[in-house]
Parts: sequence; structure tokens; C-alpha cells
Amino acid sequence: MAQNQIAEHEQGPEATATGVIDDLKSGASHLAGRAAATVNDTLETGREYAGRIREAGQNLAEDVYQTGHRRAEEAAFYAELGYEEVRDWARSHPSQALGIAAGIGLLLGILVARR
Repeated sequence: MAQNQIAEHEQGPEATATGVIDDLKSGASHLAGRAAATVNDTLETGREYAGRIREAGQNLAEDVYQTGHRRAEEAAFYAELGYEEVRDWARSHPSQALGIAAGIGLLLGILVARR
């Protein structure tokens, strides 16, 4: 180390300044390279996570769609079953069905007339 200081002192201040600037440039270049590598690694990791999240979202959406489709089919089945039961009851009790229909019509007419 003492020899470096003696050599630098013998070379003069301009040579020493040039050496320091060259060392700074080299260090800055090295840091820039490491920073670029870190940014690239971070981007790659981000893309990986985004891909996983996108895949999980697509799977969840597919599951929700399938569940909704099954529920809609069940609702349609029970609605049709209920309609058939009401239709059969109305056919077996026509006078009661007519009285219920008239009562509902009267209530609806009163509600509409009040507005």
C-alpha cells in the first residue's frame, strides 16, 4: 500500500485523478450491470407471479361459471316441477283455481288504481 502511494505521488496529481476517475467509472459500470441484472430478475419474477395469478383467476372463473350453470339448471327443473304441480292442481280443482285467480286479479287492480 505504501508503494502505491509512493507511485501515485511520483506520477503526479493528474495521473492520480485519472486513476481515481477510471476506478469510479469501472465501479459505476459494475453497479449498473448489477442493477440491470436485478431489474431483469425482478421483471421475470413479476411475470411469473402474474402468470400464476392469471391462471388461478381463470380457474376460479371457470368454477364459478360451472356452479352458476348447475344452479340455473336446478332452478329451471324445480320451476318446471312447480308449474306442473300447480297445473295439475288447477285441473283437479277448477272452481277453486278460478276463485284464486279472480282474487289475485282484484288485488292487482286495486294496487294499480292507487298509483
